Amino acid sequence: MNENFILSLIEKFNTSPAVSLEVKQGEDKLVLKKKEAFDRLPKGAFPAQPGFIPVSAAPQAGSAPVPPAPSAGPVPAPEKSPEAGEDPSLVQIKSPIVGTFYRAPSPDSPVYVEEGKSIKKGDPLCILEAMKMMNTLECEFDCTIQKILVHNGDLVEFEQPLFLVRKN
Repeated sequence: MNENFILSLIEKFNTSPAVSLEVKQGEDKLVLKKKEAFDRLPKGAFPAQPGFIPVSAAPQAGSAPVPPAPSAGPVPAPEKSPEAGEDPSLVQIKSPIVGTFYRAPSPDSPVYVEEGKSIKKGDPLCILEAMKMMNTLECEFDCTIQKILVHNGDLVEFEQPLFLVRKN
């Protein structure tokens, strides 16, 4: 399997209604599963590995290695579309990637942000793990966190609201 094939496959799988996909090519095997594939299983049936799970993707001799997932980097331009009944002056900060949401860089570290905390442009908001790559999501503007919309360890989808903030 080459790099372009794997990346194209992941992109198409992400936009498809399928929840599970297994591809074999020679001795290479790639398994992709979305959170929905695990929702129907009893707790403990699989380790908590939501999102895309590459079981093995050993490159063929001479093929290029798979690059790391793109960095979450700065947050894309926010949208003013808060939850129903919320203050219309609030802005949503959405996930730029599919991955697992973590509030701190490690389990024993303090969380990056709390509700009511003012943060500056460039400050870290959270970690988004995608395919074993840890991506730090940074704030693109000065603001105050009004509400954290997801829990630590939750699977988040592309464009899913993570925070409601008020610009400073």
